Parts: sequence; structure tokens; C-alpha cells
Amino acid sequence: MNQKILEQLKTEYKTLFKNVWELGGGYGFRYHHGVRVMKYCQKIAEFPRFNDENLNVDALSVAALFHDIGKIETVDKNGQLIYGNYGGISHDALGAKIAPKYLEKYIKDKELIGLICLIISEQESQTTPTKIESKIIKDADRLDHYGVLHLWCSITYANYQKKNIEELKEFWGGDEGKSKYEANFSKFYFPEVKAIAEKRFKNLSRTTELMFDENEGLDL
Repeated sequence: MNQKILEQLKTEYKTLFKNVWELGGGYGFRYHHGVRVMKYCQKIAEFPRFNDENLNVDALSVAALFHDIGKIETVDKNGQLIYGNYGGISHDALGAKIAPKYLEKYIKDKELIGLICLIISEQESQTTPTKIESKIIKDADRLDHYGVLHLWCSITYANYQKKNIEELKEFWGGDEGKSKYEANFSKFYFPEVKAIAEKRFKNLSRTTELMFDENEGLDL
């Protein structure tokens, strides 16, 4: 796939999500998340462990960019992306169903589109991936929530939910905060990606704790 087509697909995806906002990330977050996951996947594909895997980098790149396309169906009249409202199925299954509508404008290879949709469908949390490309995207998607950038999601969520910094600290220390992220390290498929996530998470934890310390004047 040439770079021109990939840029066209990025523009298509940006057009869909640029005015969409969500609690954890604000405006345009879903587009930027898709682009980051795509970039991560392209870099991960270059790891030595994949030298003999015959990866389909075209399918990997496009599926990574569009892995959350199903979420566009849940945007309400105010432009808010409503989490979990996918009509009784996962957003991954929904995404695999609607993705061709967008991809066929630029990709004429139906077999490639079929593979992309399969990979998107295999992002479902209860699905065991059959494609190594699916595993790479799962790791890249998870990695995107482990770094300092995730603090932006926490702050926007707190703002939209009218929560203060004390409530954010309570969340971070609760079952859905730091401990949950630590427990999910076991879900990474590839040790190289897990190592990056661990490094990022140390930075996230340190930055978050520094913010809480400054709020209470503990750094004086």
C-alpha cells in the first residue's frame, strides 16, 4: 500500500472523529489514539522476533488505525462518544461490520479488506486472536494507556464528571486505578512491548504522584 492511500485513510478517519468528544480524552482523542496505535504497530512490526512471520503490514496498519471505527456509531447529537452503547455487541464486531463502507473508497483489494475486518473483529476482549497482526494491535492499543499521556484522559474525565483532584487521587488509589493497570501487565503478548509499557507506567506513576504531592504541598 502506498503512502498516499494511507494518508487518505488517515484523513477519512480524522474527518469522522475530529469533532467527536469523549469523557476520557476530550475532542478528537479517538482519531489521535488510532494514529498512535498505527505508528506503534508499524514500529513493533520491525522487532527482530517478527522477521520470519510474514506480517501483512498493510492490513496491520489500516486495522490499527480503524480498530475503534465501531465507536463512531455511538456518537450522540452533541458529538459525545458514548462508551459501551453498541447495540448489544462489542464495538470491535460492529467495527468489522461497518469498516468496508469507509475502506472501499480507497482500497480495491477485497481480500485485503476482508483481512483488515477480521483483525478488527479479533480486538474483542473475549476473542482469542488467530492472526499475529491482531495480537500486535492488542498490545499497541493497551500500550497507549500506560504512559504519561494517559494522565490527560484522567484529567479530562475528571473535568467532564465535575470531579476534583482529591477524587482523582481516590480513583488512582482504588481498584480501577493503579492496581488495575499493574494487574494487566500479564495481558501483553510480547515481552518487548510489555517492557516499554512498564517503563511508561513508571513515568505515569511518578508524574501522577508528583501532582498529588504538589497539591498537598508535600514537596516543600
